[in-house]
Amino acid sequence: MRLTRDEIEKHNSKESCWVAIHGSVYDVTEFLASHPGGSQVILRCAGKDATEDFMSVHDAELLAQALPPSAFLGTIDTGTLSPSNDTTKSSTEPRETNTPPPLRSLINLHDFEHVAQKHLSSNAWAYYSSGAEDEISKRQNAKAFKKVALRPRILRKIPAVDTSTTILGKCVSLPVYMSPTGIAKLAHRDGECALAAAAGHEGLAQVLANGSSFSIERVMAARTHPQQPVFQQLYVNRDISKSEEIVRRAERAGAGAIWITVDSPVVGKREMDERLNVEMQGDDPSPKGQGVAKTMASFISPFIDWDILIWLRGLTNLPIVIKGIQCVEDAVLAYQHGVQGIVLSNHGGRSQDTAQSPLLTLLEIRRYAPSLLNSSMEIYIDGGIRRGTDVLKAVALGATAVGLGRPFLYSLAAGYGEQGVRRAIEILRQEIESNMVFLGATSLKELGPHHLNTSRLERDVVGSVKLIGSFYAFILSRSERVRLTVVARSNYESVKKNGILLKSQNHGEHRFYPQNVIRSPNEVKAPFDYVVCAHKAIDQDTVASRLRPTVKDETTIVIIQNGVGNEEPFRAQFPKSSIITCVTWVGATQTSPGVVQHTKSEDMQIGLFPNPTVDASLEQRRLDLFASLLEQGKTRFQVLDDMQRQRWEKVVWNAAWNSLTTLTMLDTQSWLRSSADATPLTLRLMREVIDVGRRCGVALEYTLIDELLRNINAMPGIGSSMQTDCKNGRPMEVDVILGFPARKAKEFGMETPVLDTIHALVRAVDVRLRASL
Repeated sequence: MRLTRDEIEKHNSKESCWVAIHGSVYDVTEFLASHPGGSQVILRCAGKDATEDFMSVHDAELLAQALPPSAFLGTIDTGTLSPSNDTTKSSTEPRETNTPPPLRSLINLHDFEHVAQKHLSSNAWAYYSSGAEDEISKRQNAKAFKKVALRPRILRKIPAVDTSTTILGKCVSLPVYMSPTGIAKLAHRDGECALAAAAGHEGLAQVLANGSSFSIERVMAARTHPQQPVFQQLYVNRDISKSEEIVRRAERAGAGAIWITVDSPVVGKREMDERLNVEMQGDDPSPKGQGVAKTMASFISPFIDWDILIWLRGLTNLPIVIKGIQCVEDAVLAYQHGVQGIVLSNHGGRSQDTAQSPLLTLLEIRRYAPSLLNSSMEIYIDGGIRRGTDVLKAVALGATAVGLGRPFLYSLAAGYGEQGVRRAIEILRQEIESNMVFLGATSLKELGPHHLNTSRLERDVVGSVKLIGSFYAFILSRSERVRLTVVARSNYESVKKNGILLKSQNHGEHRFYPQNVIRSPNEVKAPFDYVVCAHKAIDQDTVASRLRPTVKDETTIVIIQNGVGNEEPFRAQFPKSSIITCVTWVGATQTSPGVVQHTKSEDMQIGLFPNPTVDASLEQRRLDLFASLLEQGKTRFQVLDDMQRQRWEKVVWNAAWNSLTTLTMLDTQSWLRSSADATPLTLRLMREVIDVGRRCGVALEYTLIDELLRNINAMPGIGSSMQTDCKNGRPMEVDVILGFPARKAKEFGMETPVLDTIHALVRAVDVRLRASL
């Protein structure tokens, strides 16, 4: 049916809206409310020829998918109607029409950005490049990588490097993927299809945006081979049925996973984008638009919570990745909800301005939840990545892969298309390979925190250190009989001024003020009745020596540490003092200077490390007095006669899991599943440690092995404190966990081949860590 200009132009309102595209006329009135980009962008074209507007962001086949057959009304000769957007035509045309520079002249990703700024339309540039508000987060994303320094290694003889890895089980040639970026057709007519072709040729994975210019079917058809990984991004629509259809189509098309984006419950205030929209409207007072970003995101539901994962899991068996994790707490929650991956992302600085950089979030995870880095949940990161060194820094800190969005859009621009994207990937590949050689790494698996100096960036991480000592300082401070002196090093100024604030799930919130706060034991003016040592059991001889100003013959030393043999350096240094030895399970961390967060984990066993030169009744009175202080502090504890058994039982656990998780960099479950030999080797190591303990006179039972194995199998895969120290380049508690049992075995003439081997390997790792400090 042929229609006239007059007929079409009458239908120019939300009550009746007709548009023409390529000479076909459609009634889109019923579609206005459900258009993902909002109704205003269509109403701007009402009664007009919308071809140019539509084709600038969409593929022609989208019409058949979005509109029912009944929406087609007839045809009209092309050129009969007025174009839809004369006032904004300049904003949609390239700003520079000169021939762009040859691809080979572009030597880094910044070059692509400079070219894109000149050749993209004002509309496209504002949408792609804008950040939220003052764009602080956008800038800080990149600056965070600049705060991390590399630590090159020399004379390593690197014949070749392997940059390959896997993402959700899919093989890729680089630890880099294409982040989901909407309406890529603004950069090039082939849009996401060109990205798919480039990804296939170069061995990358692609995450297809919810607001893609092309359908997932077209993008899948543009791949270079059937195994090429494409994942589908999902924003949850206010109309949940539309999200269901996206997931089902993705499954049918062969997508490898669903990446649900959650960092934009509302659209960030992208002022460059909004300012351009105001300029486009001129003096027209009618509300014809709100910027590309807000227009594109107007359909997103802000009313979702963690239960959305239950809905999604009921809809698909595909792996689920959460995009938009911005703190360690949410990373832990994501793991607990069983997702297969998370993306540390602040939406490229486009959502909430001043949100911390994703690299800081990665450091938060390393500090507070390091077991996530070795769990079954993969961790990705995006935002501000422009160099191969940025990629390597992220991988060294535990990321599986990194995502790039804007750089690949920029490499599409100026007519470069697929070849531009391939050139950008080639540049990244060259930078990654050459810098791996500088670092002395032949594969990505060899990268780790020991290749980095993160001290400048660590200062920006939300502060937390294990503070078992501060927790028990609070417990002791509750007794009126105690005058408390605290040694505070990194948080001295805060504790001196504000005391210590304990936020405990068991004891409530309390702020307490020690009678004295010092930086070093050298500052004390007189010895103490009790000295509590709750530091990590590293360099015990040095620590015992430094405590000399605080100890007199009548002093009782309280040792709260992991390991065995902990007491001997103190006994050698202070032969006339009593020693109370303790094993404790307490979850206490410092979240900011002087602020300690305590979980429900709280238990302690205490007992004497008998001193034959001190009267037994006097030692018992000293133990009873300390126990009474703990009782007044209302903490859980037990007084035991055989504390060495408690220490050795915990060492049997630590010797196995600390050492094996550290050497393999696997969690406990991954280690046990790694080969048929893993469990037998673990059991032999435990048995050898028990053998040594029994020769030392400790009544250990071999049934402990089965008990510990049952306990570990009942838990999800976990790392260890030793593994965390290794990843962070810190010295490890090797001697009290492995060294003491190994030395005792030699004294007794015992054969302990597994213990000796594991001890030698872990000690070598510790020597390397100490040498790098």
